[in-house]
Amino acid sequence: MTSEVQAGGPTQAIRYPDPPGAVAGRRFGLVGALRVFGPGAIIASITIGSGEMIFSARGGAVFSYAIIWTLVIAAIAKVAMVYSTNRYMVVTGEHPMHRWAVLFPGPKGWFPLLFGVIAIIAFPSWTAGLSVALGGLVASITVGTGQLWATGLLLAAGLLAWFGTYDHMEKAQTVIVGFMLLAVAVSVFVLRPDWLGGLGGLVPQAPDYVGWLRADHPDVVARPVWLEIATYLGAIGGGVYDYIGYTGMLREKRWGILGRRDSREVAERFLALPKGEQLPLNGEPEEVRKARVWARAPLGDAVVSFTAVAIFAIMFAVNGASLLHEQHQVPAEADTLTYQAQFLTTIHPAMQYLYYVAVFFAFFGSIYGFWELYSYTAYETLGAVFPRIRAAGQPAVRKYLYPYIAVASLFLVWTVGELVAIVTPASILGGVLGCGIFCLAILWTEKRMLPRQYRLSTAGWWYVLLSGLLLTALGVISTWELFA
Repeated sequence: MTSEVQAGGPTQAIRYPDPPGAVAGRRFGLVGALRVFGPGAIIASITIGSGEMIFSARGGAVFSYAIIWTLVIAAIAKVAMVYSTNRYMVVTGEHPMHRWAVLFPGPKGWFPLLFGVIAIIAFPSWTAGLSVALGGLVASITVGTGQLWATGLLLAAGLLAWFGTYDHMEKAQTVIVGFMLLAVAVSVFVLRPDWLGGLGGLVPQAPDYVGWLRADHPDVVARPVWLEIATYLGAIGGGVYDYIGYTGMLREKRWGILGRRDSREVAERFLALPKGEQLPLNGEPEEVRKARVWARAPLGDAVVSFTAVAIFAIMFAVNGASLLHEQHQVPAEADTLTYQAQFLTTIHPAMQYLYYVAVFFAFFGSIYGFWELYSYTAYETLGAVFPRIRAAGQPAVRKYLYPYIAVASLFLVWTVGELVAIVTPASILGGVLGCGIFCLAILWTEKRMLPRQYRLSTAGWWYVLLSGLLLTALGVISTWELFA
């Protein structure tokens, strides 16, 4: 390919690679979305161990079917953020974090650094929290303590991630997603929930604590209702600490401009444009058409990913409502994962082993995926501000981030040692408030940087705007409740 980027900067001649058949067909439906599904599998499987298996089940146990609509809304809103962000990356070849380092008024790089600080603080919260939950379960069925198992599992996942590759991780996470979908689907039908109650849970309503919770679980009731709910919503599908890295991983897929051999040079020259100047994307109708075709790839990936997330969330919430809520059981502390075994043992007592295997794969897969995903997140946020880090590449950040995650996570395992307490601040700040701000920022960035024909459609713009406003409002309320 002859480079169309000249010494003086990007030119109007920059062209997109031809889209492959997976996205270029006249109709891009479910089959096309499944053919491009890849990076989203990592996000879906990583969040299974937190948002769906723990917090959705806990939500059903605490609020019964009334919690379902909030989980669905969270998944829908986060699709808006993920798609709009990844679409920008595919169409322009530059990570939004890199653009924000020079676009926002004030000290250079303050906006991406803000997200970077939130993300880097949150990293150990999730690796430690999930390790504690899984370690406690393993200790309950074998020997040793939960903290010892959490330590071993956390370090083992880190070592496997260090010596693994992106391809291996993507394949492993895809298998885990399929395996867990099957197991949970079986449990939902065997438990025979109140299907009308489940459908009623899709109607927006104000969940509240019931009488037995106030008597049996004062520690749960002590948390404001919307703080409790926001913790679930922040965990569902992940947060900005996941999505920043998720977007960076698109370079591995080589979609859109990222498929050019000189894509990094194009991105650097875009960053060198005078402040306030739009990106000089090619205005030829054929190139605009190719850009819009390429945008189908991140759309399909995000929709498939969050459809899986929403299905998991609903299934676990329904099971929590139909079984745990009725038995006055709330997954928490030492019982974070033990009660959910009943979802399968109602079929036959021996099914507890299927549950243990499924939980182990889901949680260990999540912990494993965190290490590499977070190294991408750290690279994108820090590389956006510091050119030397950007030039050194993600592996340069990796060698410093892995030890940090290990030390900080082990500190949380051996000091706090309880999942909900560890992850609540990270879930609120990064999983709700940060996502809302991200949506609003990407809309502003599109308006400032993209020619009109390359922007989101009118419907897409409103979708992202409403999602951003909703998540931001909920994030502000829950942050106030968290620190008040």
